[in-house]
Amino acid sequence: MKKTRIFSTMLATVICMASLPAINAFAANQQRTTTLDLTTSEFQNDQKNEDEGWNWDADTLTLTLDNVDFSTGNKSSIKVDGLKSTTILFKGENKLESSTTIIGRNDKASKDAGLTLKGEAKESKLSLVETGNLPSTDQPNITFESGTVDIQGGAAITLYTIKVMEAAVNIDTTMADPEDGWNDGLYANGSIEIYGGEVNVNAGRIGLFVVGIGAPEPKTGLVIEDGKLDINGKLADIYVGSGNTKNAVISGGDITLGGNIGIFLCDCEKCEIKGGTFHTDGCEKPFAVHRDSSAVFEYAKADYTELDKAEETAKALNKDNYVDFTAVEKALEAIDRTKNLTQQSDVDKMTKDINDAVAALVYKSADYTELDKAEKAAKALNKDDYEDFSAVEKALAAIDRTKNITEQADVDAMAKAINDAVANLVKKAPASSQPDSVSSSDASSDTSSSASDSSSSDSKATDSKATDSKATDSKSDSSSKAASNASNTNPSTGVAGGAFALALLSGAAVVMAKKKK
Repeated sequence: MKKTRIFSTMLATVICMASLPAINAFAANQQRTTTLDLTTSEFQNDQKNEDEGWNWDADTLTLTLDNVDFSTGNKSSIKVDGLKSTTILFKGENKLESSTTIIGRNDKASKDAGLTLKGEAKESKLSLVETGNLPSTDQPNITFESGTVDIQGGAAITLYTIKVMEAAVNIDTTMADPEDGWNDGLYANGSIEIYGGEVNVNAGRIGLFVVGIGAPEPKTGLVIEDGKLDINGKLADIYVGSGNTKNAVISGGDITLGGNIGIFLCDCEKCEIKGGTFHTDGCEKPFAVHRDSSAVFEYAKADYTELDKAEETAKALNKDNYVDFTAVEKALEAIDRTKNLTQQSDVDKMTKDINDAVAALVYKSADYTELDKAEKAAKALNKDDYEDFSAVEKALAAIDRTKNITEQADVDAMAKAINDAVANLVKKAPASSQPDSVSSSDASSDTSSSASDSSSSDSKATDSKATDSKATDSKSDSSSKAASNASNTNPSTGVAGGAFALALLSGAAVVMAKKKK
């Protein structure tokens, strides 16, 4: 029993420890307070300091930072060889802080060398905190390859090129001295090239500064092909300078310009805007040229694909089917096909206005005139007069008065169903009312009476054998005349006349038969 309790206690302890949040390895590393100088001879070989969280691979020229904390006062945190291409691979969360250039170099510099900043994962972070109004980095070239790099205090500067691949680069230099500080965001003498990732800059002077001085190449000083940019500079968001920098090319990306001046061309030749999505609502002068410059902006035409679809759909509608079509007509009239790519938002608004107007359309009601007539006629009937009235009742119950003009066929079918059901009605047969007929007893009585009368006549005829022959002849003549009259009777009364004639002839025949006897 005791052993069971001990085991239970141990198990509970393990579970509790497992449930605690993981301790950041950053807190476990020893803070470094001196420069990590990769240009010294000892770094010709591999070096590492597990307590501080860094490792140097001399063969690949790769410095790995794993949750490091460098706070080096007025000295650089890291120094690299300006003639070599060095990679800094960072894991977890890393912080480098100094009052001078944080990642510096020796005095040497090559246009083919430089620094690559690479995060092991997307969430890997490298924070550079510069507190002395100096650049945060000073390199021949810098490539922000991956991960997240946060820069506070001073611009990231290069003698030649800055490239952003798939990294997230966040820069804030608004705290630097506006008179004597490096308060730009990304600063390159040669070119700034953005191929993806995210670039967010809040600068005390210029967000992306392509100087164009002291760099023999490239001629194209600004290249933006992809990525998401949100740039806000107090003087200008993007500045394309003079000298060897002659052109700027923007072919993609989602670009927000938030400063007073967006893209500013100094003494270059042109800025070609071939693609990309621009957001310039917060910018007073999104595209500006220096007063002494002959530089120009060349814009590609805005994308009208979606607007074309919306227009085609709207024009295919029959305006007579709707209660009010004026909003659609107004939206169609507002189409402006002179917009360039930087005005894409205007085109998108036109598209939205058309689509919204179409969506708000209300159909006219269907014509219920004939259905009303059919319904009224059916309801006027007395169902009790017909053998089966259920088909009419079913057709009446099926009436739906929600149909619009495009559903007229449904309304017509309802009217037809009612009319067909009424046409097929069968009236009930009337109650029994056959003509009066002679009863069998009455018939027997009449027959007996006739027989009696006949016998009486025969008896009388027998007793009158002495009757004069003239009387007989007279009767004969009378019978003959009666027969003649019967044959000339009016057709409308011929039946009754014929019967009378036959009675006379029968009587005459009986008399003659008795005389012969």
